[in-house]
Amino acid sequence: MAADYVCVRVTDMSKVDLNLIRFDFDLTFAVVLMNADGTIYHRYGGRLPDDASAFLSMSSLARLLRDTVGEHRAYEKAPAPPAARTPRPAIELPVLQRKIAGGQRLDCVHCHTVNDAEYADAFLEKRWQRDDLYVFPDPERIGVSLDREEQRRVTAVTPDSPAAKAGIVRGDVLLSLGEQRSTRTLSDVQWALHRAPFGANRLPVRFRSGKLEVEAELELADGWKRCPPADYAWRPYKWNLSPAPGFGGPALDAAAKKELGIAAEDFAMKVNYLVDWGERAHRGRAVKAAGLRKGDVVVAFAGRRDFASFPHLHTWVALTRRVGEPVEIEVLRDGKVVTLRYELPE
Repeated sequence: MAADYVCVRVTDMSKVDLNLIRFDFDLTFAVVLMNADGTIYHRYGGRLPDDASAFLSMSSLARLLRDTVGEHRAYEKAPAPPAARTPRPAIELPVLQRKIAGGQRLDCVHCHTVNDAEYADAFLEKRWQRDDLYVFPDPERIGVSLDREEQRRVTAVTPDSPAAKAGIVRGDVLLSLGEQRSTRTLSDVQWALHRAPFGANRLPVRFRSGKLEVEAELELADGWKRCPPADYAWRPYKWNLSPAPGFGGPALDAAAKKELGIAAEDFAMKVNYLVDWGERAHRGRAVKAAGLRKGDVVVAFAGRRDFASFPHLHTWVALTRRVGEPVEIEVLRDGKVVTLRYELPE
């Protein structure tokens, strides 16, 4: 399949034109299929919150490459290239230019570096809004789950969701959504949702149900892009959010919990660092002053014992708590439960 394409592997985002090529920069792997005139046909490389490779397979990629060849030939008969724009290489983002001017060497610009830099510039220019965090929404935000191989086929529909109300049922095939004229992948669907307004709106959708093609609209409520902290926890940008707990470490496995007398289903993590270095050293100092030590086992934070991991805890704090809010941490130390209290640092 690749023989029909000019294949380019990008390992450094420095010279990538951000006005032309956009995808979910938090992903560990992404493919963009595009015409030489700048028209992007499809994006590939989505994931599940707990599985980075859930939607990656040679068979699903081969299916996409094969199907897009025909799409490309049809497009060439009536091309509609995007309007020309001044290139904007990632390395020219203002925050990266300031780092270079300050003597910092940037050997490589990673995808997540672009996210960080764009957010930082938006914050400094007072354009940043907290809801800007919710990028490339999962299809579950509209009430559908998609097949991992035939990625535009619906495998489940949430009752009373926007998709259900639009008439979509299990087995239907999404053909187009919003600005995405042809949907073939999870990433295509996420791109369409990413481009849709955050507020209440009606998003056009076209799907095949049996032998019928149906055109409908998804009625989306204000704030529909927001996701639970557990679904956001995989994103690297979470470490930049505030407030933050000021410590970190690995979750304990079942054997370690059993040894400490902790139920297998309960949360437990061992503190192996306090954030007492760099620009955020105040976070570690705050929790250290409350009495937290390396080696402590955290079993509850702000009354919650159901975190799936420390990244989940960190994200929950950032997305649901306020700076200065008093919280309690329950830790297991020398066989005893110790309760610590502090105010969440910025």
